[in-house]
Amino acid sequence: NTKESTYIHVDSFVFQYNSAVPFTTSHDIRTVWAYYNNNPVGTFDLPATFPVITSGTQHKLTLAPGIVVSGFNNNLSGYSFYTLDTSSFVPQPGKVITHEPKTSFYSSTKIQIVSNFDYGLTNFSQCGGNRVIMVDDSAADLFEGHGVGKISLIAAGDSSVDSTVSNYIIPYGQTAFLEFNYKSTVPFYLGMQSFESGIKSTVRYLTGASPSSNWAKFYLPLQDFIAAYTGSCGYKFYIKAVLGEGQSSGVLLLDNIQIVTF
Repeated sequence: NTKESTYIHVDSFVFQYNSAVPFTTSHDIRTVWAYYNNNPVGTFDLPATFPVITSGTQHKLTLAPGIVVSGFNNNLSGYSFYTLDTSSFVPQPGKVITHEPKTSFYSSTKIQIVSNFDYGLTNFSQCGGNRVIMVDDSAADLFEGHGVGKISLIAAGDSSVDSTVSNYIIPYGQTAFLEFNYKSTVPFYLGMQSFESGIKSTVRYLTGASPSSNWAKFYLPLQDFIAAYTGSCGYKFYIKAVLGEGQSSGVLLLDNIQIVTF
């Protein structure tokens, strides 16, 4: 009965800094998963206004932040590393209550920094193509910190394939994501390689990313690859940048590349 509904309006989540997980607060929370007294209300794209049919004397609202996995808008998911927002409200049937939910990393979240491109270090090495990732500290290109990674493709046929210098240990059977920020005029691809007792897998490219004229956040799930290719000796990550059809030049900027697990 819509006459009994109180409407909740949410513009966006506020992402709070957690000193226990002192890393980037950049995010791309696109959706909200809403629960009333622990019962599901629905999943809504932000900004959202949704009805809540209230009853009884307890009116608890729980809001879970949702992300776009692998950059595809049709693959929405809750993000288990982000805390829930829980509050109580006084029902106002037929009226709209605006709420500003807050979230942060759970304190139990573990983050391995692959590269934030500060202090002149990329932590990547060239392994293919004719162009290499460099550190760019020009003010016009910075996102956070003192530098970003930059791949410049300046002529038709240019490409760049770079791998992490180090292997990264990722727990088997746990939720794991690679997060990063990027701005790009060219398409690029993300790959992984496993290392197990002196045996390494071939490089598998897991997904691609489309150009973005603004800084965007990317969330890449890793657990399927880890389940298929165990890596007791760790994993390397690959970034392959190419020119799109009809392009004669382009630039990829990267920042805050990190592995997120519990």
